[in-house]
Amino acid sequence: MLSPSVATRLLGQVRAPADPLSARELEVLHLIAEGATNREAAARLFISEATVKSHVLHIYTKLGVNDRAAAVAVAFRRGLLTLDDG
Repeated sequence: MLSPSVATRLLGQVRAPADPLSARELEVLHLIAEGATNREAAARLFISEATVKSHVLHIYTKLGVNDRAAAVAVAFRRGLLTLDDG
């Protein structure tokens, strides 16, 4: 028997890809890939740090990852980021 959190994580890996990233989430992801902190991303996008954190958590969920490096790696693998983006 699996705990609900483990079952949800496993199902997330089996299901079709989650919703595509929104335009703002892609902007945040680009800044993450550049190495920007939440504070720096917030300043560049003219939004609060809390909003950046919310976008980062949505990115993690949609990409099925739990850290910034993994999010960037998955984004490159899926073609959401390219070397020409910078």
